[in-house]
Amino acid sequence: MNISIDWWRARSRRAVVLKLGSILLWLSLATGLMGQSEDSKGPDLKKLSLEQLAQTEVTSVTKEAVPAFQTPAAISVMTGAEISRSGARNIPDVLRLIPGVEVGQIDSNEWAIGVRGFQGHLSRGVLVLIDGRSVYTPLFAGVYWEMQDVMIENIDRIEVIRGPAGTIWGSNAVNGVINIITKNARETHGTLVSVGGGNVEQGFVDWRYGGGTDNLSFRVWGKAFNRGPQYHSDGRNFDDWRRGQTGFRVDWKPSDRDAITIQGGAYAAEAGQSVQLTFYSPPSNPVVDGNRRFYGENILSSWRRVLSRGSDIQINAYYDRSQRRELSYEEVRHTVDLDFIHHLAGGRHDLTWGLGSRISPSTFTQRIATVDFMPHHSTYNIFSGFVQDDVALARDRLSLMIGTKLEHTTYSGFDYQPSARLAWTPNRQNTVWAAVTRAVRTASRIEEGFNLTALIEPSVPLFARVFGDGKFDSENLIGYELGYRHYLSSRGFLSVSLFHNRYDDLLSLESRPVEPETTPGPSHQVIPFDLRNGVAAESTGGEVATLWDAREWLRLRSTYSFVELDAKTKPTSNDTSTVKPLEGDTPRHKVVIQASISLPKDFDLNLAYRYVSAVPNQMIPAYSTGDARIGRKLGKHLELEVVGRDLLQASHPEYGGTPGPLVGIRRSGFLALTWTP
Repeated sequence: MNISIDWWRARSRRAVVLKLGSILLWLSLATGLMGQSEDSKGPDLKKLSLEQLAQTEVTSVTKEAVPAFQTPAAISVMTGAEISRSGARNIPDVLRLIPGVEVGQIDSNEWAIGVRGFQGHLSRGVLVLIDGRSVYTPLFAGVYWEMQDVMIENIDRIEVIRGPAGTIWGSNAVNGVINIITKNARETHGTLVSVGGGNVEQGFVDWRYGGGTDNLSFRVWGKAFNRGPQYHSDGRNFDDWRRGQTGFRVDWKPSDRDAITIQGGAYAAEAGQSVQLTFYSPPSNPVVDGNRRFYGENILSSWRRVLSRGSDIQINAYYDRSQRRELSYEEVRHTVDLDFIHHLAGGRHDLTWGLGSRISPSTFTQRIATVDFMPHHSTYNIFSGFVQDDVALARDRLSLMIGTKLEHTTYSGFDYQPSARLAWTPNRQNTVWAAVTRAVRTASRIEEGFNLTALIEPSVPLFARVFGDGKFDSENLIGYELGYRHYLSSRGFLSVSLFHNRYDDLLSLESRPVEPETTPGPSHQVIPFDLRNGVAAESTGGEVATLWDAREWLRLRSTYSFVELDAKTKPTSNDTSTVKPLEGDTPRHKVVIQASISLPKDFDLNLAYRYVSAVPNQMIPAYSTGDARIGRKLGKHLELEVVGRDLLQASHPEYGGTPGPLVGIRRSGFLALTWTP
């Protein structure tokens, strides 16, 4: 098998045995502790049963609540309880545990994340939502992970769709959707305070206060942290990170038919970065370390009314303002979004349709001559409509979900994104599903008015310049998927997903002949590059996830993910720089093994082991590492937890992206005390 070859090449046999031995030692210690208890079963894990987990309702596939077990899509759900037990302090660390999601940490405040390939700093082709609010930026076509944060204790669940989901969510939901959903205010009454710190997570505080009645509840919350740098072999500890954030949420049920939510928040952050800047006079490209600053505010409202016979309507609206001040540029963006959704249930049909609009004006401020967007003031608009019908071909056994999204955007014009999904559930133990889907990534500001100049040879001097001239069309994907879910027994669960994706019109850099230029001085030569659609690709892979309740006190999870991507330039393209990163920026294999253990005396233990294969284009070798969290109740309201992350080595690189040597992700740990209602 390929995985065995890669594994043994990446690690010596002795090293692999030591790593696996460490995991077995952890489990042996936990089992030994359980043996010291008078009750060999130990306390209950305080978890959902397997059947309850399978019937957990998800909303990311249809925008309506449906059981996860019967959903005709590759969807994973991390509940708030599972997230808390993992010891994760940020969203990327949670996503590491989900099959098909590749997470590589660049430094202390940046990550490269992909779903089924295309791993990168901006997660191109992945749509990320926080309570329905899109955090995808049209400036560089992606997600600034360092600007996104949620109070972990407020998260109800994270739903991840692996694969295209454009029919419901529209453009840029090409490889997947990450939907972060926070708790209803009714679930967060009382006071919560959590404080802690360690060597990388140097200090943090989370607080929350909620109250009200079953019909009208509220919460206010805030968080702040200071994170230290990772390991730098050259001593340039530029990547420290500080952030403060606050927010509120109100949930109101004025009647049995109506539910209204209003929530909002604001944040300010300062994050260190290292960047290579280019200057014309004198021709130079120094590496500069400094701080960039982020600010943002948002407010979101949602109204849902239940109609007759189980139908309902939803109206969702939000306003978001973000300000990003980099060393080389600054952008201020305002976004106003309005969506209407109508769900009609009747007979064999479960129909959902909707209309949406988004207006997003932005102002770009040029800080150095070699980075620019023209014009400096621009407005990005999206107008869309979708329809999707879930048809019960055989009630509770066989269903067909068909639909399409029609969308018009400022830079790409009109696009359509149809899908067909079939689910067969012959009994309560098995579900087989298949899907064919089309999705698109529309053009963004980087392909419309971008102008970036980089120094190649100072002695000439010779520069390269990338132009976004508006002649870029949408990237598109045709995805084929097949999946199977099965209860192994009353104590086990298996999920298998396979996929084959065909991409066309991917972004390419097309060079033109060298041009002389006298302004700005001194005189120099420029190689122009145009952004075009000159690359095609195919990816094939799959994910396997298992869940096993080995004992009353022991739950084991394991996942394996595989992806292989082949790219090529089209005959009309002269691009020589895109194919290698596409094929080599994503690990082919990922393995995650988790154990959740309830110990005597109110202790609980969570262990996680990760193996990630090589990322050749980033010069990252394969690595194994592990995390551990142990918590104990110190009374009715107080809990102590000790968390260790990346424990199997002093440091290891996971992804490139900064000038200079690769940054090592340090072995780290922190202690936290949490007061709960």
